[in-house]
Amino acid sequence: TDIENIMIFKKQIIKKIGLVELVKVTEKPEHIGGLKTLKEWLDRKQKIYKNLELAQKASVDIPKGVLLVGMPGCGKSLTAKACASIFSLPLLRLDMGAVFGPYLGQSEENIRRVIKLTESIAPCILWIDEIEKGFAGVRGEGSSSEVTTRIFGTILTWMQEKTSPVFVVATSNDISLFPPEFLRKGRFDEIFFVDYPDAEVLRDIINIHFRKRGWNIKLDEEKLLTLCSKLAKRNFSGADAEALVVETIESIFLEKLQNGLDANDIKETVNGDEIIKTLEKKSSEIKPIGEAKKEYIEKIREIFNKYAFKNAN
Repeated sequence: TDIENIMIFKKQIIKKIGLVELVKVTEKPEHIGGLKTLKEWLDRKQKIYKNLELAQKASVDIPKGVLLVGMPGCGKSLTAKACASIFSLPLLRLDMGAVFGPYLGQSEENIRRVIKLTESIAPCILWIDEIEKGFAGVRGEGSSSEVTTRIFGTILTWMQEKTSPVFVVATSNDISLFPPEFLRKGRFDEIFFVDYPDAEVLRDIINIHFRKRGWNIKLDEEKLLTLCSKLAKRNFSGADAEALVVETIESIFLEKLQNGLDANDIKETVNGDEIIKTLEKKSSEIKPIGEAKKEYIEKIREIFNKYAFKNAN
């Protein structure tokens, strides 16, 4: 079809330039636990993108993008990937490290090429992961800092003035590296703070990861919620919850295998209580970063609260 031919052509352009990666997406909104406010906001924006001609005739501004800031392992990157499914658009991932070149003027030329490429591919999603790493040293001293500052300025101007349907999703764990103008309204349509999940969201995340792996065994929701309340107090992230599910399934599999069960029979012999007990046991063996660095986490929360970002949950 014409659409398939266009996509093949676009892939060839992306591969030739090499500064951005076309991400193959399998993530969907239902794979994200919690983040209800953020998902509802994205759903509103995708309706504009899916009706661009009508929106432009009605003088509706094309959504510029969103900045997701907050705790590591809590769904920022997952949401960026899911945006491609929500918007039904190709997802380009920008590696800021690839932009910086050793030769005079190369870095500035690279960022201009990235902007030109994304606009030629549009409509599309541009994902800038851990954007703060690319702009560390802005406003510092030395030639490398001057280059970074110029690239930073180029991106800011483009984001402020762009009219092409390129929806930018930027993710960041540490916003203290950014100058204040980056967080000003107009660069992004909204800035969301992604905190550690509460007990109910952790329960949803655990259920999601069991289902993704074909383990559709009914669990006692109250017992699971009680366990998740303990995990939430330890600052378990979504990534920690996934690791817990992986460890639980592996532990049960190896135990059943040792007892001589055939692989096809393993799921049929497992019950909900057995899974809950294994989850409890394995959770005590996982040391989440959020528990190990509680003082650091509270400091980060204070910074985010100062800016009064919208809570993704």
